[in-house]
Amino acid sequence: MNTPPDITVTVIFHREGALALPALASLRDLVDTARSAGLAVEARAMLDRADDLTRTLVATRGAWLEAIEEVSVGDPGLARNAGVSSARGAFLAFLDGDDLWGADWLRLAHKAATAPGAPAEAIWHPQSLYYFSETDFDRHSVNEVPHPITQSFHMTHGSSRASDFDRNILFLNNIWTANAFTRREVHLRHPYLAVDRSRGLGIEDWSWNMTTLWAGIPHLVVADTVHLIRVKETGSLGQQNYAEGLLADLPPNAWPRLGGRPD
Repeated sequence: MNTPPDITVTVIFHREGALALPALASLRDLVDTARSAGLAVEARAMLDRADDLTRTLVATRGAWLEAIEEVSVGDPGLARNAGVSSARGAFLAFLDGDDLWGADWLRLAHKAATAPGAPAEAIWHPQSLYYFSETDFDRHSVNEVPHPITQSFHMTHGSSRASDFDRNILFLNNIWTANAFTRREVHLRHPYLAVDRSRGLGIEDWSWNMTTLWAGIPHLVVADTVHLIRVKETGSLGQQNYAEGLLADLPPNAWPRLGGRPD
């Protein structure tokens, strides 16, 4: 029987088109860096209802991947669950197909997760987040007028073990992105929930962050790592979630403090 790889990294694509190309290049950098450090890495792509352009680009520029799988679930959380089922790695990392990542992300995340004294189970996030808009780096817009508002910004993730951390902030705000690194068993016990627009519940990573934290799994930060998130003018999932007013699906053990789950 083949030994499972140390890490399975899965990038999720939908209808990114040409934006899939820099994402694949960034993915290859971080996979090569981890492998150069002696780690066995399985790299995969999951296409969920992808358009023809995205499918073609991933097939041609992602020929180096171990596998390219297609599903038709139309839901980011369910697409990740499908990726869990296919993954063989001891640790899993999921990435969005229009972002970029620091080349050391997988290597340093694995080092942190397996260090002496590290929790047996934890969910690891990159330390730095850089939300970037390409319009901020263009000299002029199509009308040769500078963009009036700078949209790029930087922030950092915090640890749930920090002395001033209050997990109740998650009732109001999702404080960790979907870029997470954890053991496969965590995903098997805590699958992502599907979006339920009839009840106004969604934002799968927010719901998953709450479910895992309330289950006693700490969310920790990997020093000297960065996740670069593309800010889109239109068509982003975040914009759609905001427009629909979706909220996190709270874990059952959070409801007693709120007076019970509504029918």
